[in-house]
Amino acid sequence: MDGLLSSPGDPAALRSIAQGLIDGGHRLLVTRDLDDAKEYLRSRYSDAPEARYGLLASSKDRDLAALGIPNDWMGTKLMNRAPGPWFCEGGEHPRSCRRLGEVATEFQAQGLELDAALLAWGTDLVRQDGAWSNGRARGYKRGAKVRDPFQLRVNAYRVLLTRARDVSLVYVPRLA
Repeated sequence: MDGLLSSPGDPAALRSIAQGLIDGGHRLLVTRDLDDAKEYLRSRYSDAPEARYGLLASSKDRDLAALGIPNDWMGTKLMNRAPGPWFCEGGEHPRSCRRLGEVATEFQAQGLELDAALLAWGTDLVRQDGAWSNGRARGYKRGAKVRDPFQLRVNAYRVLLTRARDVSLVYVPRLA
């Protein structure tokens, strides 16, 4: 991600990053259609019941919950208390990551290794006027001593983008 931050418009740098992913056997896919992304993962792993794939999102995005991606406190409170079923249970379990309903944020996803990750990219880290911005990120609790909120967003996406062994599928919603 540092290469993207230091030279976001440099096609040669982007090609180099893409080639490194390809050479390493990793697939990075981007889509604007969440249903297509979910169907792709279900189809790709239909013959692999032990495969783990799940929906990930940043905890500080303000807009994803309204799009049916419950990354807010209420949407992730079960994950905070009991993350086990999300990762360990099979696809028939209502809380299984394979159902692509419950969301793991950067906090719940730390240390997890999924076969595939469907990352819903939020508006808390966006390109704006040729630079990355965290201006739309949800704030921190009053009294929290956060030295560099921008770096925390970059680090959160670094965690989210590195959870998958096989495929990272990034869903970028169309927002007005």
